[in-house]
Amino acid sequence: MTEHVVRPDGTGFYLAGGELTMAGFAEQVIAFEQPIDFSITAGLFGSTDLDVVVASWSSAEPGDLSGVRSQDGLLVLPLRTQALMLNSLPSNTRVRLRTESSLHDAAGTWQLTLHFRNRAGSGLTWHASLPAEAFDAGWTAPLADFLTVDGVDPDIRELTSVTLAHHADDEFYELLVDGQRAGILVYHVIGSHLSITHTVIDQAYRGRGLSWELIRRALDDIRTRSLTVSNYCAIVRQFVEENPEYGDLLALPRPV
Repeated sequence: MTEHVVRPDGTGFYLAGGELTMAGFAEQVIAFEQPIDFSITAGLFGSTDLDVVVASWSSAEPGDLSGVRSQDGLLVLPLRTQALMLNSLPSNTRVRLRTESSLHDAAGTWQLTLHFRNRAGSGLTWHASLPAEAFDAGWTAPLADFLTVDGVDPDIRELTSVTLAHHADDEFYELLVDGQRAGILVYHVIGSHLSITHTVIDQAYRGRGLSWELIRRALDDIRTRSLTVSNYCAIVRQFVEENPEYGDLLALPRPV
């Protein structure tokens, strides 16, 4: 494996859109105007005082209804989204779907997809089936666990070159395997403090220890910048617990 840090120009990832899909009898629900209200909320930069609606859809909104379409046997509900930066979102968001009780048994047939893009044309996709708790008090949904990197070739046999690219202006590190984006570590800097909000390895590259490799190389680079990591996601905490030589980089543990 080769090892070096390059610093290309780039742009940060922002929420560019999303859709809620359902199979089966959802078209009849819409046709008979039974209420459906969907929302994703999050505390920006991990603060409960900055709780915002990230995405939503409501059968009570004429504009939302006009965008409904059928595709490949699914009912597609295009979401209203805010163009929020990924590095401003916490590790978990709250997903809630309010419907008639007759639809509660449909948990698992509802699919949620969010699209993150940057100005350079790169993309990340978040996709998950909604569990039963999304129909009640709300589902605490982990962002990093369901994020994948767009355009990754799933036929990967051997890792020959691993490189870390740092997009400092847009606050993320990128792990490249043989020139392909395999993962990203998203952070945010305020003063001399750095908050690691998301660490993502694409599914095609998981199980190879690359999350540890991404975190290790990113922390090595952060050390050279004399920054203190004051907030960090759970996987970073696990990495430091197993690699205590990086403990001096962390302030009091305040996982995001």
